[in-house]
Amino acid sequence: MNVLNYARRAVSWQTNITARTRDDVLKEMVDTLCTKAFLEANPELSPADIFRALMDREELRTTAVGELIAIPHARLNKLNSAFFAMATLPEAVLFSEEPVRIVCMILSPASDPSLSLKMMAQLSRMLTEGAVREQVLAATTSEQLQGLFDKNELEVDAPVCARDIMRLPRWSVKEDTLISECAQMMGRDHLRALPVLNDQKQVLGEITADQLFRYGLPDFFDKLKSVSFIAEFDPFEKYFEDERNTPVRDVMTPDARTVPLDYTLMEVVFDLAVLRFTKLYVTDEENRWIGTIDQGTVLNNVINY
Repeated sequence: MNVLNYARRAVSWQTNITARTRDDVLKEMVDTLCTKAFLEANPELSPADIFRALMDREELRTTAVGELIAIPHARLNKLNSAFFAMATLPEAVLFSEEPVRIVCMILSPASDPSLSLKMMAQLSRMLTEGAVREQVLAATTSEQLQGLFDKNELEVDAPVCARDIMRLPRWSVKEDTLISECAQMMGRDHLRALPVLNDQKQVLGEITADQLFRYGLPDFFDKLKSVSFIAEFDPFEKYFEDERNTPVRDVMTPDARTVPLDYTLMEVVFDLAVLRFTKLYVTDEENRWIGTIDQGTVLNNVINY
């Protein structure tokens, strides 16, 4: 089903909003969306209720998604059907610390928890395309904005995929990185695993905190039921002997889990929950690392969405 048809009772389009703060932008969009017909269809909701719900969500985590785009959203118990509003800004306003010029507001019934996520995924895919984003920013009338969305035919029934929930790349190491540097990075940034990349940003393997923690332990250690008889043994002796000379390639595993952009949410959850992968590394058509998914990503972007 088309996204805009699903949000069938009200769709609001605004160009060149002049509000200069995030809160003022959202308030103006809510006031425009809440027409007489909207309030008659949702008699138990007021503009203040909707604005508060949107602000509560922003306080949890910004809805800015990068590329000058924000997708503020709320799930409301007393909302009868989905609503959609869009606004463009002549100058960027800050959502947290992210500059934003395109605001897509989604309101969905609490009884349909996956709807806002599906709508957000489709909107994000459309607007992260550079040419489409520029056309949206260049639109000067509400009719032009609506025409762009009608042309792209966003389908709310499309599955949520890895590309829709992944975090952008941040930390990584190379094969010749020393394990001491790796340990410092993991400890400082509270990381459980790091991808090992080549110069083309392709994933060669993974090094985990568990591998570093266990580095140098003798083979018999796993079989012990007690360490009382060797209480003075230094479990990190080999690590400190070798830390300045041992590269990541000697400790890493080649079994890093790489997945494509269109890997479905069901497949993601299966890999994390059943196959017990610490992280999934999302790669493009040339096998370059472009995003990461772990359990925290799913919690933030799906369950707590």
